[in-house]
Amino acid sequence: MRCVQKYFLLLINIIQVLNLPGAATEIIFHVLEEQEKNTLVGNLRKGLLSPAPVQYKLLTHTNYFHLDAKSGNLYTTADKLDRESLCPLDTVDQCTMMLDVFISTKEHSEFTKVKLFILDINDNPPYFSEPTYTISIQEDTAIGTKFVIDFLAKDVDIDHNGDLSYQLICPGNVFSLDQHAEFLLLVVLRPLDRESQSEYSMSLIAYDNGFPRLSGNATLVVQIMDINDNCPVFLANNVSVTVPRSMSVGDKVVQLQAVDADDGENSMIEYFYSTRVQESIKRLFNLDSLSGTMTLLSPFQDEITQYKLSVLAIGHGCFPVVASVTINLEKIRKEPKMEVRFLASRIKGGISIREDTPPGTIVAILDITDPDSSISRPLFINESSPFLLRPSDSSQDTFLLLTSSPLDFELKQQYDITIIGNSTINESLTSTEALKIQIEDVNDNNPKFSNHPEEIFIEENNIPSDILLTLSASDEDSGSNGDVSYYLLNEDPNVFSIDDSSGILKVSISLDREEKSSYTIQVVAIDHGSPSKNDSCEIVIRILDQNDNPPTFVLNEFTFFVPEDLPRGGEVGYINVTDIDIGLNGDFSVHLINTTSLFSMGHDKILRSKGPFDYEKELMYELWVEARDKGSPSLTSQAKVFIFILDVNDNAPLIVLPESNFSYVLVPPDTSQGSSVTKVHAVDYDAGLNGVITYTEYGEISPTANLFKVDANTGNIILKESTSSHHCGLYQLLVKASDQGYPEALSTIVWVNILLNQSISNRSYVESLIMMSKISMSQKNQVITLGPCPKYQLTMVPFTWSLTAPVALAVVSVSAICCLAGTFLFLCSRRRNAKKRKEKEKSPDVQIPLQLNTDHCAKDWEEVKCCESPESPLPH
Repeated sequence: MRCVQKYFLLLINIIQVLNLPGAATEIIFHVLEEQEKNTLVGNLRKGLLSPAPVQYKLLTHTNYFHLDAKSGNLYTTADKLDRESLCPLDTVDQCTMMLDVFISTKEHSEFTKVKLFILDINDNPPYFSEPTYTISIQEDTAIGTKFVIDFLAKDVDIDHNGDLSYQLICPGNVFSLDQHAEFLLLVVLRPLDRESQSEYSMSLIAYDNGFPRLSGNATLVVQIMDINDNCPVFLANNVSVTVPRSMSVGDKVVQLQAVDADDGENSMIEYFYSTRVQESIKRLFNLDSLSGTMTLLSPFQDEITQYKLSVLAIGHGCFPVVASVTINLEKIRKEPKMEVRFLASRIKGGISIREDTPPGTIVAILDITDPDSSISRPLFINESSPFLLRPSDSSQDTFLLLTSSPLDFELKQQYDITIIGNSTINESLTSTEALKIQIEDVNDNNPKFSNHPEEIFIEENNIPSDILLTLSASDEDSGSNGDVSYYLLNEDPNVFSIDDSSGILKVSISLDREEKSSYTIQVVAIDHGSPSKNDSCEIVIRILDQNDNPPTFVLNEFTFFVPEDLPRGGEVGYINVTDIDIGLNGDFSVHLINTTSLFSMGHDKILRSKGPFDYEKELMYELWVEARDKGSPSLTSQAKVFIFILDVNDNAPLIVLPESNFSYVLVPPDTSQGSSVTKVHAVDYDAGLNGVITYTEYGEISPTANLFKVDANTGNIILKESTSSHHCGLYQLLVKASDQGYPEALSTIVWVNILLNQSISNRSYVESLIMMSKISMSQKNQVITLGPCPKYQLTMVPFTWSLTAPVALAVVSVSAICCLAGTFLFLCSRRRNAKKRKEKEKSPDVQIPLQLNTDHCAKDWEEVKCCESPESPLPH
């Protein structure tokens, strides 16, 4: 039904929009309240005739609707519409909401208003302002009488959802409901009688006409008001009493009682003597007019044995009612006699019965001999007890003594009862019979533990057969029914044992907390009755820890790998050590045994660095650590730690050849293409990729300097083409030697000076050219040309012997000395580099020392201290 309403409203919205020519200045939509999220309300595009693309923007801020900017569809949001909240004061049928929308195309834009009619759904039930309404009606109201009910239900919904109808649910159909447009009438259908029923509670239900129908209810209470429609009635019209002649003046003789079913003043009763009662009787007995009590005014006369009189009871507006009263004076009677016959086991002075005797069991018979009927019936027992005295069906002078409730030996073992019969002649006189009833015990009680602690504690490593505790269970039964034995239930007797008679619980073995920290045992106490009864208790035995386990390292030897550039305070590794003891016994500290300035041990068991490392100087360190717990006495253990230093790229390549930026090499012009004219050679003290060197040309290469190329792997400088078309001169190349380090490669740059000429005719001039070029520090590969190179030219054209002979001799001497020194240094450097390369070839390129020629035979710190001499200290 609700789905049909949605589609119907959507159709109305579309028709309303289509009826507007052009862009509508006001678009009307209808929407039901309480719609789900993204329910389509309507489409704004239907109101436009322009086929051009349109953009829509909702200008009014609202939490209830959102507008699709492209399609113009208006949808509901997660905040549901509530017509009663949005229009709480609206008394008309319409609840509206206005929205401003901006519509734009490429040609024009305009504003329009969207008027939303929020339609009601039946979402509110009728309700009454009070839960209970009370009206009063007199009991003599005639059938068909109508009473106006001015309290009607309310419904915040409108239209047919708010139209109400009513139903009265009345038990017995005493009242019905007559409905009118403005009020309700309560109609009396049956006669009312306050004395039969003084109040009627009915349910008044209000229904609306929505779909589905909702309802609300209130309680309608009709109170019936009393009228004086009843007269007094004596409870007994003939009253006969027997009083002793020894009654004192002022004592009560008899209590007369009349009742009136009416209420309040209508039930007031007064008592009077009949006019036929003699004045002598009135002087003997006083009648209280309000209570109806007759008391003695003067002593009785001996010759009179009986008095008869009449008493009237008068109510308001009623005829008097009469009661005849006979007062008999006591006669001299014979003493009555009581005799008990026993059915249960007899004992001295009474009987004995088992405590499991069921209620209703006859235990004795009482016979009464009462010739003058002087004992008032029924007889009773003097005090509260689990016994009952019941008259026999066979004779009014025979009574049965029965058990009336369960017996409990543990509560009471003996009852001394007295059977009493009041005298019919004198209330102060009684006839009695005493009887002793002994209760016999049966096994009806379970043993109960008086002390069963939930937890007990014992230290581990105890002495076997130690006493844990003594259990005690009591049984309220007597004799063998109360004797108790103790047993362990489902427990290994090799661990715990209990003495069956004394309840002493012992531990049979030496306990180990680390093996098991607690035990839960079940102890059963069984009595010796038949059938036996038992009780059980659960005891948790907690094992207290002793310091019997030293700290334990996870490994006897720890191995860590750290980079040589690890900063001060950096983490070297975690020393994993545990102690299976608990508390202070399991709390321990770890420290270094052998002192070192490069490492420290923290409270967090983390080994940290204290100083710089150099892979090129030291590859491995060996330490000893000790763990000491805080028990008393404390226990210790030791472990060895190996720390291997990993190489990092902290050394740039070292240029070996050429020896300096000022050295040069002579290349004859007739050198063949592809020949290696010289080389750049560098070494790197790092390991792995950090020490792998590649060679590249550095800086810009001018066209005239592009005669040579550098081999990236070998560093060889190769002649790329024939020199016949080139000028002789000084060719200068910038070559960069770079390693493959991570994360940053390091490099070194060197000048390579190549003299392209047939011979060196003026060495000082070449050296001066090199010196001058270095001062300028150009970053370009350049050429200092000397002139064309004839095929068989033997000397450089610009070189002359114009310098003086002494100067030339001095330059030659210095050059020779420098060459000798450079050659010596070069040879030394090559020997040192060759040695290092041989050492590095023994290990992988990444320089991770997985195995060293180190003695690992030592198993603990004590062996190390014994084996090592002062001359061979541990590595730092």
